[in-house]
Formats: sequence, C-alpha cells, structure tokens
Amino acid sequence: MADNTQIIDVPIGPAEVEFGDTSPIVFDITKGGIVFTANFSKQDITVDQFGDTPVKSILKGGTCQLAVPFALHDLQKLSRVMPGSIYKEDATTPNDVKKRLNVYAKAGYDLLKNAEKVVVKPTTPGTTPNDYITIPLGSPMPEIQWTYNSDNERVANIIFVGYPDKDGLFFFLGDEAVSITDDNNQSED
Repeated sequence: MADNTQIIDVPIGPAEVEFGDTSPIVFDITKGGIVFTANFSKQDITVDQFGDTPVKSILKGGTCQLAVPFALHDLQKLSRVMPGSIYKEDATTPNDVKKRLNVYAKAGYDLLKNAEKVVVKPTTPGTTPNDYITIPLGSPMPEIQWTYNSDNERVANIIFVGYPDKDGLFFFLGDEAVSITDDNNQSED
C-alpha cells in the first residue's frame, strides 16, 4: 500500500484578477495564462585588491508586473485599464446598446494616477487566500493585438506594473488579513 503522507502538492490551474480598490472589476476569462513576474537588481561592490570579484552586493530595487491575457471583447472593462480613454454607451434602443471606447495619444500621461490594488486569485478547488498575489499599487498598460481569422482568439494583454506604496510595500504573497508591522520588516544592519 502506498504511503500518501508525503504528497507533493504543486498547484496548477487558472486564476482571475481583480483590479480596483473600492469596486474592483474582475478579469475572469483569459487565454494563455496569467503571469506574475518579479525581478530584483543589485550593485556588486568590488575593491582593487580582489579585482572583479564582488566583496558585497547591495539591492538596488526591483520591478514586478502581472500579465493578464483578457479574452473577452468587453469595451467597458477595457476602458477601466486603458490610460487616457473615454467610454460611452448609447442605450436609446435598449436591445441594441451602442458602445464606443476612445483611446487618446497623450505623451506624459502619469500612469501612477490610475494605479489601484490588483489581486490574483487562483480558481482551482482548495485555493485559499494564502495562494493570492496582491500588488497594492498596480497600473494597467494594455497591449492589444487582435487577429481576425478563424484560428485565433482576440486577446487584450493587460500588463499591470507594480509601484511601491507610501510604506514601500511593492507586492505580497498570501493572505491580506495577516498583519505585518514595521518591526517585522527586515532592515539594513
């Protein structure tokens, strides 16, 4: 009989993404997988006596982003993540609502002003808030590439770029209900 006490539980499966602080919109139909990426950069410190061998490294910063391949043609949802856009509906005929999304080219647009909380919530059975990823300040940057043929879905790839909040929190993994205070943060010695 097999001993199942040492099962390696590797999670797989789709997720949905919530964007917004007070009334979040949900991106729940995707094609190609939601991808979270976090990278950090460092500065290697060298001295003449050891040549190019680092004697110490210092964290310089990092980046995080979330790619959400949204597979629905929903102009209203896209308006919430399209910087500098204006969405309107004409419901003169209730059974035939006309929709339009204008997207303007505005150099110098401040992406941080659109930043809100972004939460990735896996949808597989058994998922708990411990499995969530949260970016407290994520700003959307859509990359639309719609192919009109019979072989491909039209996907609007929405990239959420993470920025640190006023406390420097960049992103967190797990349950938001767990409180971490400043005395628990790692600090430079």
